[in-house]
Amino acid sequence: MPILLLGRIIQTTGCGILLPMLPSLIATILPEKNVGLTKMGDVMLGVALVLALFLTGISFLLGNWQLINIFLIVLSLIIYHNASSIKIDLEISTYNIERVNVVLSSGFMVLIGWIVTLGDQITSSWFSWGLLVIGIGLIATYLWRELSVPNPLIDFKGLFNVRYLRAVLLQGIGDASLVVLMIIGILYLRQGLHYSVIIIGLALMPSIVVMILMHHATKRWFNKFESVNNVRMAMSLMMVGWGCLSLFSTYLNLILFIVLTIIIEAGHGLLMQVGQELSQNQKSARLNNMADIFMAQFKLMSSGMILAILSVVLQNVTNSHTSNGLPGKLSTLVGYRATFSLFFVITILGWIITMLAGRNLNLSKHIVK
Repeated sequence: MPILLLGRIIQTTGCGILLPMLPSLIATILPEKNVGLTKMGDVMLGVALVLALFLTGISFLLGNWQLINIFLIVLSLIIYHNASSIKIDLEISTYNIERVNVVLSSGFMVLIGWIVTLGDQITSSWFSWGLLVIGIGLIATYLWRELSVPNPLIDFKGLFNVRYLRAVLLQGIGDASLVVLMIIGILYLRQGLHYSVIIIGLALMPSIVVMILMHHATKRWFNKFESVNNVRMAMSLMMVGWGCLSLFSTYLNLILFIVLTIIIEAGHGLLMQVGQELSQNQKSARLNNMADIFMAQFKLMSSGMILAILSVVLQNVTNSHTSNGLPGKLSTLVGYRATFSLFFVITILGWIITMLAGRNLNLSKHIVK
């Protein structure tokens, strides 16, 4: 377990470095006429997920799960060799990035640590509540300093636009939905329904493909409708899919799970399509770039936070029913139903937000000067 944990830390560190950096590098390398390709990040993610599921299933089918690690090592070396030949002339801008603010921004990680302790029966209560107080204090201090320093990296005053913040929140819910399906959904199929790894990989592929198609192959058709109606349709699809998962999770078979995940990711793909348009309403090019960076960071943070909460709920509900004498398989299914139900509530909140986004309640003109 320590070796697996170390490997996971290394993987996520690389992911944390690459995800925020890639959009800027792509925009710098590509000519201006191909700038639309900078919005292909979600397609890359979708293709990567499909390939990862397929290759992982193949490695398990061959009886050697280490094969996928060997493949990633070789692929990383090939990419590193080719990337070393790319020369970029970067325009350097100076920002007042204080080291103190970098430390203060770690409050989010402290909050995730607090959430994790809620599922640990060994950790003392004073330590758990101490993490909560420290995390909130660090984040509050970070926001105060970022609003105070001149020329901050993230201009929160400029981004305080209700229309933009609404888009950020909905995009966070959409990305969290995909992450939960790819992690909690895989555990559900494996532990709850007892399917093999190769079957699980094949079962999740259709939803990823539909997500990509809904995002990129339907733009011309959905452009005929108002953005607010498309967002409402997207959140309605996600809400219906997660609602059915929460209601029927103890009775599902593989085919029904595939159908429901397709509905969920169809809504997610449409939500991403509209979200890009909603985020590009800032006053300047600098704020537009800042809006893209902040939205990307928020999607990562919201996915991590929601996943941590759902994992604790899954663990606590399952353990509670097991200790009360419910058979292990039923306890596990009840735990997953509670997890899906909680995310269903989150999609309901997202749907309510879209219902408040009509013309009569459009608050986008209220921008902090």
